[in-house]
Order: sequence, then structure tokens, then C-alpha cells
Amino acid sequence: MVAEWERRLVGQTPAVDAPALSDRQLYALAGLWYRHKVHDFEAHPAAAALWDGWEDTMPADPYPEDVSAEEVVEGRAVVRPEYRRQEAEFLAPFRGFADDLLASAHVVTDDGSRYRLARLLVRHLAQALALHRRRVGGDYSPDPLRPTLPDWVAPTAPIEVPQASPPVSIRALFEAWKAVAVVKPRVVEETRYVVEALILFTGHDDAALITRDDLIRWRQAMKAEGRNNNTWNNRLSMIRQVFAHGVAEHRLIADPTDGLRLRKSRQQSPLPYSDADAVAILTAARRETRPSLRWAHWIMAFTGMRAGEVLQLLGRDVREDGGVWVFDINEIGEGKSVKTGQRRHVPLHPALLQEGFLAYAQAVAPTAPLFPDKPLDRFGNRGGRAWNVIGKWARETVGITDRMKAPDHSWRHRIEDEMRAAEVPEYARDAILGHARKTTGRQYGVRGEALATLHRYLSTIPVPPGVFPATVSQQAA
Repeated sequence: MVAEWERRLVGQTPAVDAPALSDRQLYALAGLWYRHKVHDFEAHPAAAALWDGWEDTMPADPYPEDVSAEEVVEGRAVVRPEYRRQEAEFLAPFRGFADDLLASAHVVTDDGSRYRLARLLVRHLAQALALHRRRVGGDYSPDPLRPTLPDWVAPTAPIEVPQASPPVSIRALFEAWKAVAVVKPRVVEETRYVVEALILFTGHDDAALITRDDLIRWRQAMKAEGRNNNTWNNRLSMIRQVFAHGVAEHRLIADPTDGLRLRKSRQQSPLPYSDADAVAILTAARRETRPSLRWAHWIMAFTGMRAGEVLQLLGRDVREDGGVWVFDINEIGEGKSVKTGQRRHVPLHPALLQEGFLAYAQAVAPTAPLFPDKPLDRFGNRGGRAWNVIGKWARETVGITDRMKAPDHSWRHRIEDEMRAAEVPEYARDAILGHARKTTGRQYGVRGEALATLHRYLSTIPVPPGVFPATVSQQAA
């Protein structure tokens, strides 16, 4: 037996070609042996006495301070053969205990695992004897080793199981995304709404359990309620940013939203306002006393600005630059935002000056809202919910009932058409209307001569006949 162990310890070919055991399995087996020894020593104290002086035969330190005692083989220091022989002799009985233990557990393993198990039994024997000595001395405090030992579970044939994420709350995932997201408050709240809708549909709050099939069923339910593809895509994009953050933070293994976007639903663009519509709206606005109703449609009619951009203006956002009066559209100030995130300057059309808007704007304090009657919405946006202020007014008071005309957005389509008719270049149209510009070179019309050019182009937009009673058409030079 000693000769066999000496042969294996010095690295010869293992006698058995069998799978190795994991560390947990080895500690679990050794734990079975340890618990048996503790019970045996307590029931039969004489059994412990049989191990008196058992450590005397342990091999000496294999790495003595005198390094010259090591053997050099092929340029590297190795453990002395004397130590290996001493270790083989000392471990021989523990090798027998290890083999008996493996046999009782019906386990066949490789020689490396058998060797490591024998060494663990040596350690656990010392710990079992130390515990017995404490018990004999009257110390019956809890055994500190026992709770650390894993339970033995017999090995089975490996089964391929898909890796799964640990449970993670969808709400917690949303809060983690929210903490780092660079989005507007409205987007945060809309995403929260969609997250709650998903939880309600699935009936649980575990993001790790959300599957692609769950999302497809949710999509089918939305379609059954009459929602179009664009609504689904919008909600999917909100859920996607939350799940993608979970994957990036290694809290989820995969994002189940991949590949579920649908083709956009065809939606007809709003029609531009006709001259008759423009006259009706602008002359009705002239009779209003509320600042937002008096001026918002006039500004949109001759600049193509978005309703939210108009309603969030401050007094200082109407200013002169190089002899040109402009609207400074920016995100500087409480509750302001720009759809593209790009600051731009839009010249005042001569019709606004003729109507007296500049006098009104100059009477507003620089940091005060240009339209104080428009409160912040519940997200803190000054330009939010513009429909409730000026859109409904156009429908209900002026009578723009054509559903193909959007009370606020139809002004942008009218300005776009008018500028095309006047052969205004695309780069200038983009600069005036605030269309997203992909390159720095297209960020045109911020100051100086570029503003003068934009002013010249914008001034070619005609005033609808009938807006100013004294003229049929009002154009600026």
C-alpha cells in the first residue's frame, strides 16, 4: 500500500481514470467522517486514546529554510523525494479511510481526489481530537466546525441546465436605471407606468422570469385592445432601456426584448393650415387677453417653432444679435427642454414686429416666463401639455375641427411648405425648424451673418391675406 501511494504521489500515471471531485464534494465527504469521529469519541472515549501520539510520524517540513536541501530538476526546485516517501507512509492509513469512505458513498474518483480526501481526513482527525479534549475538560460550547461543513449530495450525471439569473425585482431594476438615466422627468414617469403595466400583466415582479414569450403575449393583448404598432414600439423601448441596464450591470443574463420591435404603423402627417385657417386663428388670437393665447399661435405661424418651445420662453430668450431680433431656443432655466437637444436661434418674422410682439416681450423681466399664465406641468416642464392651453382653444374657440389638422403642429407643416415654395435651402429650413442635424457643419444659424441669412429667408414667408386688414400680402424686404 505504501509503495502504491508513493508511486502516485510522485506523479506517475493514476491507477484509475475517473472523474475528479469538486472541493465542495471533498469537504462534504470529509465532514461525514468528522461527524462520525466526534460521535465515536464521545460515546467511546477509549477510541480517542488510540490516537495518542499519532502526529509523531508526520513528515518534516518539505520546504526547509536551507533551500539547498531542495532538489533541482530541469532548472526548478522540487520537493525532496524524502518528504514524498515520508508523506506516503504517514498517509497510508488515511488512504484506507478515504477508500472506505468513498466505497460507502458509492463514489469512484481519480487518484488526485483520493489524495486530497486523505489529507482532509488528517486535518479533520486533529479537529475531532481537539474537540474531544475540550469536552473532557468540561467545555461543551457549540462545535465551530460543524456548521461550516457542507452536506453530502451524491454526484449524478451532469445535466445541461440553462443558466438563470437570480431573482431581481423589475421595480428595483427600474430604480437602478432611473438613478443613472439621462432623460427628462416625463420619460422617467412614462417608463414607470409601462413597468407597472408589465408587472400587472405578468402577475409578478421578477425580471429574471420575464421571457420573450411573455412579451409577445403582452404585445398580442395590446393589439387586441386596438393599440397600433407605434404604441407597442414606444412601450417596448421603455422596457428595453430598463432591461438593458440590468444586463449591463450583470444583474440579468439576457435582454428578452431583443427582436420584438414591429414595423411602424403608417400614420398620415397632419395637413398644413390653409390661409383661411391661419386668418381665423390669428385674428381670434388678437382678441385674447391671456398672453399664451394672444401670442403663441402668432409665433408658431411665422417661425414654425414647436408649441412647447414657445410656451417655455423666458424674457431674455427674445433678444437682438447683430441687428437681428431672434428667439433663443435653449434648455437654460427651470423646466425647459429642446426636442433635439440642440440650441438654435430663430429670427422674428416682420409680421411679429408689425403686430407689436416685440413691445410685449421687452416688457417682460429677463428671468420671468414670457407666458406666465402657462404653469409648469406635473413633471416640472414649462412647455409641457401645450395642447391643454392652446390646442383645445384652436379646436373649441376658433373652430378648427378638421381631424387631419393638428392645432399646434400644422403650423410647422405650413412653414415647411412655404419655405419650400420660396426655395429656401434645406440647411436653412432645418436650422429654422430645429430638425435634428447630424453634423457640426449643419448646425447653421446661431449668430452673426448666418442669422442675417436666416432672417432674409424667413422674411420671404408671406402673411396670409386678411391677417392685416390694410394689406393683401405682407412681405419684408
